[in-house]
Amino acid sequence: MLAEFAFTPSIFDESAQTDSEASREQLRDLGSNMFPRTAAWPVMISNLYAGSWESIASTVVKAIRDPKARILCENILTNAAKTLVHRPAKGDWPGEEAIVWGREALASNSDEPIDRIVACKPAHEILSKESRFIRCIDEVQDSGFWKNVESPWAQTMRINAQVDSLRKLCVHAEFLCLVTPHINGGSDDETDFALAIIRSSLRRPAEYASVEIEIHTEAPANPGSSDYPNRLRNFTQNVAGSIQSILAPGQKVRLVLWPRLLDRYVLAGIYSEMPDGSKGRSPRWGVSMQHIARKVDDRLAVQRSNLIGWEGRI
Repeated sequence: MLAEFAFTPSIFDESAQTDSEASREQLRDLGSNMFPRTAAWPVMISNLYAGSWESIASTVVKAIRDPKARILCENILTNAAKTLVHRPAKGDWPGEEAIVWGREALASNSDEPIDRIVACKPAHEILSKESRFIRCIDEVQDSGFWKNVESPWAQTMRINAQVDSLRKLCVHAEFLCLVTPHINGGSDDETDFALAIIRSSLRRPAEYASVEIEIHTEAPANPGSSDYPNRLRNFTQNVAGSIQSILAPGQKVRLVLWPRLLDRYVLAGIYSEMPDGSKGRSPRWGVSMQHIARKVDDRLAVQRSNLIGWEGRI
């Protein structure tokens, strides 16, 4: 499952390590598990304190004297930059204080959960007495540290469970597109899943940026038939009416109809500044969903456990 990690910049700090060789091995395991070469990356990285974490972490890495360790950490930061997610500032400016960064992560976690908050060993010894959520960088070599951090992942056929597993995208993406051919505004298709995704995406902490949401689905068949305009109008009204019924004043969702769709995806990302100064979409995350739960599946799931596979992509 896609997980969010937060780190104190001190995990890269040479002076915070007692065994340089062991530290390099821990960082190597951290990087290889977060950013595997032959699979989708199953993590996103918290850019704590309104995006200041990246700058402080870079400063700490540049100060590393051991060239092997510095290159290793630079590679981690290069990959982390591709999956950073904005976290609003919560407390006083942390500077380079490991303990303060840990407390900043814990404060941010109280707004929206972070799956792993990781500190260097000296900071962990103090912070672990304040919160059980703090993990030590030493733990990255334990298999339990990576539990449920994977791609693909098993998924139950229940709407709420499936939407919860996509919560990271719903809360961090600047744009989110649900693509599925089976939305027609009824109760026997995937409309309820679409509505649940919309609700989750719009339910963000107050300081988080708003999101642009698009629902892509398949238009009625036989566009050349004489009654197609009426069928298209009725179809659009049904789907749009279902969506509008859950929106508050000022909230918008874009509905896109396609002649033909075969697959189901959630695509999400951020907006980046283009050379001409305009804003362009930068897709960062995608989840291929072979099966999307419906209301009937929710009822059946009470009677049996039905696991399916989803695959995350970046």
